[in-house]
Amino acid sequence: MTNDLMREQTMFSKLFNWAQSDDTIQAMLLVGSRAHNAHRVDVFSDFDLALFVNDPQKYVSDDAWMRGIDDVLVYIPEKVCVDGKEYPTRLVIFKYGIKVDFAFYSIDVIKNLAHQEEQPAQYALGYKVLLDKDNLTAGMKSPTFKIQATPKPSQQEFENLVSEFFFEVYHVAKHLCRNDLWHAKFRDWTTKELLLRMIEWHEKSTHGWDYDTSQHGKRMQEWVSKETWAELNNCFAHFDADDSWKALIATSDLFRTVAMQTAERLGYRYPMGVDKNITIFVQQAMVCHRL
Repeated sequence: MTNDLMREQTMFSKLFNWAQSDDTIQAMLLVGSRAHNAHRVDVFSDFDLALFVNDPQKYVSDDAWMRGIDDVLVYIPEKVCVDGKEYPTRLVIFKYGIKVDFAFYSIDVIKNLAHQEEQPAQYALGYKVLLDKDNLTAGMKSPTFKIQATPKPSQQEFENLVSEFFFEVYHVAKHLCRNDLWHAKFRDWTTKELLLRMIEWHEKSTHGWDYDTSQHGKRMQEWVSKETWAELNNCFAHFDADDSWKALIATSDLFRTVAMQTAERLGYRYPMGVDKNITIFVQQAMVCHRL
């Protein structure tokens, strides 16, 4: 058995023993990739835990409980909202780089889950009951392990995304002309976020709106077309003006390609006027910057 596997199993045992011995915790469910994507799990996969407790605030007052599980490298306090109510979460990186995301819900949340006809996406994708002291999970529907279909964009939403993209392209070019590389990079990342959304629409319009494109471009090489993946190599630049101009052109070209193909599949109009106007500006700005 490898050291990594031994460390994972040791952490799993520590988490179970901690939850078992804590009288406040009534149930603990494993969600996330470890519960529904076995083929994608590796040593870097998080342990995503949904804990149903008598007093969620107990885990906010101090961090002694997490340090009782194992040595903590760093943690971030966050919140999650369910049915309009906020619950505390703690995103913790323990020693050896093992990350555990704890979400602490009140008991009524799991009671509501047990009576719902349709599970929320987090549980429909897969969950494993690790601990249930009071049989609270008995009525929960079995996970479907299916991705919920996302609604396809309307013509207006499609056009808005194209406009937003070229709006940000303008700003990248402007700040490159000023040799303001840091802010150009800041604006450039926004173009990448918008490009990602269009790529997701492109893949879903090809494979179906329940096609799994993960989140934030995770494992993109597994779900994006080979052509798009190859072109992405040209879209990221060094901290250098000339390289950034080349990457901006490549990003715009790739966006245009996937957007026009998506528009065709959806039967939508591609707003070529916006594209041409900003493309001409970028070309002129690039020439002026190099003079």
